[in-house]
Amino acid sequence: MSGSSTPRPGVIVLGDINVDISAPIRALPTAGEDCLVPQLELHCGGVGANTAAALAHWGIPVRLIGALGADAFGDFALDFLRGQRVDVSGVQRNARATTGLFFIAIQPDGQRTMFGSRGANAELAPLGSAQIPDGVRAAHLVGYSFLSDSGAALAEKVLEEVQRRGGWAALDVGMAPSHQIPQRILQAARKVDILLASEAEAQALTGQGEPADAFAALEDHGAREVVLKLGERGCLIRECGALWEVPPFSVQAVDSTGAGDAFAAAFIYARLCGWSRAEAALVANAAGAAAATVVGAADAMPAPPEVQRVLSAARFAPPWEAVRNEVLCRLNEEFGFKGSAESRGGRHEARA
Repeated sequence: MSGSSTPRPGVIVLGDINVDISAPIRALPTAGEDCLVPQLELHCGGVGANTAAALAHWGIPVRLIGALGADAFGDFALDFLRGQRVDVSGVQRNARATTGLFFIAIQPDGQRTMFGSRGANAELAPLGSAQIPDGVRAAHLVGYSFLSDSGAALAEKVLEEVQRRGGWAALDVGMAPSHQIPQRILQAARKVDILLASEAEAQALTGQGEPADAFAALEDHGAREVVLKLGERGCLIRECGALWEVPPFSVQAVDSTGAGDAFAAAFIYARLCGWSRAEAALVANAAGAAAATVVGAADAMPAPPEVQRVLSAARFAPPWEAVRNEVLCRLNEEFGFKGSAESRGGRHEARA
């Protein structure tokens, strides 16, 4: 819980809500091979649910818009989200479709392979302006919504309404949309204020193999503020006209599911609070790293104390050590942490 008494601006999230079945595996099986695992775990997931839960952990009022089937999996997801203090009044129930369901195979290095169906997520009904509450300052959209005409229309409605009220919007691309509907995603990228994409997604959208070239190509397509996620290598941002490589945090990864959503939520939180891009990107790297240290998705989104611990356990070379210290000071002011900026661990080179 934040130590600040000032009411926080709200965020509306439009995105998929799924139920994930996670399984630890030694390696991906070959065709026809049996693959027994010690246990299967059931989690709430989906990029919309993950990001909404993470924002709620940061103390941000968040309303989630999405769709679930009228089934036991949908009940499971809703119960979880309510427990995370996510406003689910915008979540639709569809008796004609099943809740989105994914099987996630997790390898020893934490990398995951996903198999599943979006189910009810692909059949969103129209949204009225009244469903966007007062106090919303930002919208977070995901590329998966644009895979269907109904989802794309709803995303456009949310974007238009939030910006009409003087707010801003972020778009997190997604792997499947970047390959299946690149032109639709690039059109949306010109309308939002912040574009978040992984290295592979940016390459698919632009055809550029080098991260810096893909970053520039997204800007050339009209994206206003690009954040290029590089996974265990950190991320790229543009600050003061220069391309900055924001350093990563070294952690023992066990499951990368949802790490990008934790990254997005932390970045949105920081920008809502008026932090610089460099500060927002560094805390986002720490949040993504923290998420990768536990198995799960929405139920594994890190809260500020976990992010603070990751930040405190690192030390960087200039100029990033000063940024890290400033982020820790901000978190202390907001959440009352007593952790020192002095830290353990190795040094990382930061290049501007």
